Amino acid sequence: MATYTRDQISHYLQHIGYTQDVNQHFAEDPLGLLTRIQILHMARVPFESLSLHYSKYRTLSLNPEDLFVKIVNRGRGGYCMEVNAFFAAVLRSLGFTLFSTGGRVRGDAGYKGWDHMVNIVTIDNQRYLVDVGFGTNGATRPVPLQHGHRFLTVFPTEGMLEYRGIDANTDPNQKLWVYCVRQKEDDPWGEMYCFGELEFIPGDFEVMNMRTSSAPQSFFVQSVMCMKTRLDEGKQDPVGKVILHRDYLKQQNGNEAPITTRLLSEADRVEALKRYFDISLTLEEQQGIKGLASELKDRSKHA
Repeated sequence: MATYTRDQISHYLQHIGYTQDVNQHFAEDPLGLLTRIQILHMARVPFESLSLHYSKYRTLSLNPEDLFVKIVNRGRGGYCMEVNAFFAAVLRSLGFTLFSTGGRVRGDAGYKGWDHMVNIVTIDNQRYLVDVGFGTNGATRPVPLQHGHRFLTVFPTEGMLEYRGIDANTDPNQKLWVYCVRQKEDDPWGEMYCFGELEFIPGDFEVMNMRTSSAPQSFFVQSVMCMKTRLDEGKQDPVGKVILHRDYLKQQNGNEAPITTRLLSEADRVEALKRYFDISLTLEEQQGIKGLASELKDRSKHA
């Protein structure tokens, strides 16, 4: 399975702002190390679909070296299969035991096919869900695979794992892990996605990646989006989110009212990517969206 060199890992840790002795941290507290790296990663490496819009090729590679160049050298992110495949290689390089598996995201019409990827990390005989690629409702820390386990994602959003059947199954004896969230305590739980514990191999994700990155009905094909978490002043805990979706930018911090900015043109969106995500698109990349349905037509003159 894919791993990175010592120099590559050093470069990555510098990229996300990790400053401790990683080997000592792993030896003394592997779960603490995993938690810390995940928190820092999600605040630095965005969950985004830009390469499906700002490119003349609009293809996504899951090759580990391609991912390293894109994420670390170029300061970009990616969608679930990109960032989770990359994170799996990083964790494996650090000495963690893990495997990757597929997930089904629940949409308005119910569960879809295999279109998501998560990592399952084992520490001291306990398996943890580690997912750095689910966006605004994703877990920001490792989640133990324990039925009914509840946890905080980014305040005030709460998550929960359940081990049970799903309504799409015809066999009532089959069970999956179901990832749920609610925005506040009185809200009903909403199912986000489900996954099992069958290891998927790279060929499985190649098939999933092809459809998710090219089908016209795919959310990522339809939408320009970019999201990352915000950390507190001590850079210890996630306290907010920055979300760019189509023609708006939303900044959320805890229970505070979100600040939403309308993006009236491609120039506005390109500038927002630079200012809030430190992503500078080349002129060639900016030209790649011309003529697509996702291109923002200049509405500044009519605003």
